[in-house]
Parts: sequence; structure tokens; C-alpha cells
Amino acid sequence: MFKQFIFLLLIFSCSLFAKDYSSLYNKLDKSVVIIYSDTQEVRAEANQLVTKTASSLGTGTLINKEGLILTAAHVVNSADELTVNVKNRGEYKAKVIASFQAADIALIKLITNDKDFPFVKLGDSNKAKIGNEVFVIGTPYGLEHTLTVGHLSGRRIYNHPSFNEIEFIQTDAAINQGNSGGPLFLSNGELIGVVSYIQSQSGGNEGLGFAASTEMVKNILIDQPMIWFGIEYSFLTPVMAAALNVPQRAGLLIEKVATQSFAEKLGLKGGVIPAVIDDSPVILGGDVILAIGPHILTGEEQNYLNILNYTKSLKGGENIKFTVLRMGHELTLEAALPNVKIKLQ
Repeated sequence: MFKQFIFLLLIFSCSLFAKDYSSLYNKLDKSVVIIYSDTQEVRAEANQLVTKTASSLGTGTLINKEGLILTAAHVVNSADELTVNVKNRGEYKAKVIASFQAADIALIKLITNDKDFPFVKLGDSNKAKIGNEVFVIGTPYGLEHTLTVGHLSGRRIYNHPSFNEIEFIQTDAAINQGNSGGPLFLSNGELIGVVSYIQSQSGGNEGLGFAASTEMVKNILIDQPMIWFGIEYSFLTPVMAAALNVPQRAGLLIEKVATQSFAEKLGLKGGVIPAVIDDSPVILGGDVILAIGPHILTGEEQNYLNILNYTKSLKGGENIKFTVLRMGHELTLEAALPNVKIKLQ
């Protein structure tokens, strides 16, 4: 009898402290969107070029009333077409506004004149503490608008050459494929993160999920938006550069150029032939970037820092030059940078 009493007491105690998220969910879920990404790949097969379309999905969060959406860079970075489903509003086409792959964060904008979308404000992730209860809304395995709950488990900070710190918030809230780009909220409904990736041996959720912090979003995408180049590429090592007859020890091999990206505007060309060089899978046939502005690629970290700082120093409307190797010939490509301004209110 005593054991039964203790058991009932434990159940009752747990129910007293369990938080009801139904009201918050109903309030915030209207700002959570589903992102469908279509990417076209051209490949050389049986002596002809074949175009294939790969589709994927992710999640995003509306952060202003005009249809600006915060999501993960890997959801949209190389997409040729984006379609966004807004709850109770239907589907809209969208375009990428800004992206920074190293932090896995991006901004996209609905292509519409509507200016009355439900949205949430960016919260202050610096105030969140380890142990705080958090929740995620997303599209795991295509299951739309799914809520999962957990705790803020840790902060993982990595040094980056051009930004002092790249910060990911760790959580044990269930995160799976399709959650990428979705919001991480504190238990009071404050947006503190953008779901990025999981660490897993099984491929599914094992309680190790990571979200880019909103403070990082503000510093990198809002205050000084990063250009969306829209490319997939491989760094060329000295061995790879020599194998491809590149006239220097390093370069960027362009493998894919997204439609309507700055790389397409610039005139960069992607590859079509899958291959393996120096044990690294690559796509051959595309341009090799040799220099950006006055900076020749060397493969060194300081060189990368110099190039990144150079591109950040240029203002919208200013021209940027790329020196590329195309079919054995050096070319200069030039285009004016887009003038991107982010409006949250």
C-alpha cells in the first residue's frame, strides 16, 4: 500500500511541474514555415548531359511581417527554386537574401506584396542559461508543425578567422531530418536559435542537437548581411591543383551554381563530371577560382581571412572581380554586389 502511495505521489508530482505548451504553440506555430528546396544537377552520363532534380525540405521562421524568413544555410544555399508553405496562407515562391555557410544561417524572402504575415522577434540568446527548458517546432521526416521539448544542454563556441566566435546552442530536444532551419524557443516563447545539425551514430535523434544562436544571426546576417554566392565548391589541395593543371597551388573548384545567385550573375560555371582526386570526390568541368579582387588564393587561413574581410569591406553597388580558370584559359569576371538591407520591424 505504501509503495502504491509513493508511486501515485511521484506521478502527481511530475504532472504538477510539467509545463503546458499548448497556448505558446498555438501562438508561435503560425510563424513557422515549411521550406521545399529543388536543386538541379547537370551530369555527364553515356556521352550526354542529363539534368536531374533533387528535392528536400526544411523549416524556417518568419521574423518580420513582410515575409522575411530565418533558416539554415544548408537548407537553401544551392537551391534553384524555393517554395514556402505558410500555415493557413498557402504556398509562396521565395528567394535567398543572405547566407553564411560557416555558421549555417540564412535569410530568405517570400516573393509577394503581402505585408501582414505573423512573425516572431529575434530573442537574446545570451540570456539563455544551461538547464533552461526549450522547445523546437519543425518538420521532422515531413511531419509538419511538430513540437518537441527538452533543455538547453550546453554552448559550443568555435573560433572563426573573420568572426571572433561561432556559437551553437546544444539541446536534447528531439531533432531529426526536416527540423533543419526551424526555431529553438525558450519556454517563455523567446526565439534563441536556428536548428542546424545533430550528432548521431544512428542517423536519428540521440539527444545531441545544435542550433545557431540568435546573437550570431544578428551580428552576421542582420547588422552586415553576407552575400549569397549560391555555389557548391571544393578547395583544391596542391595535389589536386597539380592534377588539374591549375597554375598555382590552391583554388576553388566550382561544382554547382544556383539559379538567381550572385555566382550566376557573375558568370561562374559549375561542373558536370563526377570524379575522385587525391581520395576526394569532386565534380569536374567547372571554373576554378584563382583570385578574388587583389587576393590570389593560397589555401592558407590568413589568405582566407584577407579575402573574407575584402568582400565584407565592399559596399552594395561596388564591383568585385574574380579571376578564374576555364578550359585552360584565365578569365576575369566582374559584377556589382547586391545592395542588401535587412528590415526587421
